[in-house]
Amino acid sequence: MAKAKILVVDDSRQMRDFFADTVLRPAGFEVLTANDGRAGFRLAQEQRPHLIIADLQMPGLNGLELKKALATAGNNCPLILVTAEGSENIASQATLAGVAYYLPKPVDVEVMLSAIDQALTVERLRRERAEALAALEKRVKQLEILETIGRTLTSSLEMNQVLNRVLAAALGLTGADGGRLFLFDERSAQLKLRNARGPAGTATLMSTDLADDPLAAQVVRTNQPFVFRPAASGPNPPGVPAYPALYVPVHLRENVLGALSVDTRQSQKPFMQADIGPLSTLADYAAIAIYNARLFAEVQVAAITDELTNLFNRRHVVALAEQEYQRARRFGRPLSALMIDIDLFKLVNDTYGHATGDQVISEVARRLKTSVRTIDLPGRYGGEEFVLFLPETALPGAGLLGNRLRQGMANTPIPTVGGALSITISIGVATTSPDLPDVASLVANADSALYAAKQAGRNRVAAFGLPIN
Repeated sequence: MAKAKILVVDDSRQMRDFFADTVLRPAGFEVLTANDGRAGFRLAQEQRPHLIIADLQMPGLNGLELKKALATAGNNCPLILVTAEGSENIASQATLAGVAYYLPKPVDVEVMLSAIDQALTVERLRRERAEALAALEKRVKQLEILETIGRTLTSSLEMNQVLNRVLAAALGLTGADGGRLFLFDERSAQLKLRNARGPAGTATLMSTDLADDPLAAQVVRTNQPFVFRPAASGPNPPGVPAYPALYVPVHLRENVLGALSVDTRQSQKPFMQADIGPLSTLADYAAIAIYNARLFAEVQVAAITDELTNLFNRRHVVALAEQEYQRARRFGRPLSALMIDIDLFKLVNDTYGHATGDQVISEVARRLKTSVRTIDLPGRYGGEEFVLFLPETALPGAGLLGNRLRQGMANTPIPTVGGALSITISIGVATTSPDLPDVASLVANADSALYAAKQAGRNRVAAFGLPIN
């Protein structure tokens, strides 16, 4: 396998040599170097590296400008930005520019290698997906008989709608009386019945029912279609239909997503080998549509969710809180906010490493999520800070919850790769009032109270406008 080619763009020769000789070549990468952004742009266009590592501050073009210039030129090579001037503003600009990772100096070798590996993996998967979709779309275009059906299927990105359309198209294409669509769930490693359609033509979503059809399981296991004819006499095996059926795999290249079946439960008319082709072609369309719907759902979740904690990210939780604030203001109801910070978290990272720090953050988030009501809005505000919005909750109730969270955290050590750690949190609490103009002001008040809790010695709850008890 050819070595991945990495371009290092930095106006410091010392940094270029560090990346080339200490980080990249020992790890087996081919290295190109450039001493400023313009030279890096030319080299990236000529050599087409697999990845670029660029400094933020450089003459000519800085790292962000280099990324934007390459994108404008149609070069989507992933770029890792390194800088000694970290700030939230720079991080936001890097995200908007499509930078793969944003790393502060001095650069940790293991962190850099991990970022490189992840960036290259994402890029490889993107190319593979593009190639898979291109190959399937090319084949689909050659099948004029299914053009209209395929266009209808792939026009939707909503999963339930896609599944309904797949079964409706399958019955219309084959003249079958009923059908079922099974999808493999990777999280549970089980084949699940996701949609069924009977002679009445009504589709029913069954997202949690386990598949009990051994023929569907066989088709998924072998990735081969199967024409089933029921036994002429005697009972069929458990789970096997008592009427003729045709099963085809739903797959995207070598990745089997599930199985599609149709049956003639009323007419008992058997399926022939010639029926496999059209239904298999429809299954190919279905695979693209299902893949797109899943990818769309993943993108939607990723856009609102913090990857490490699975809580809402800062932007989304504040947007939801803004809606709650408007409702609270309209009906004269309370809305409280808790700003939560892990005490001395930098010491955890410095002592036990970032992997342990991530475990601590994840566990704090898990405890936070499991300790609140379904109507409450927990989110990761940034770093080791969390925010929790409590609809229909005034200051006393918010303070009680905050103290319960604080006590639970202090009394129960967190298991980590570095051993069980005793972690405490500080919390600032604030509640809406008639003169409070917006959610930003509510958060600012809670943050001010959090600062007071920290100043008073940590591991405590402080309420905005009240003395600390």
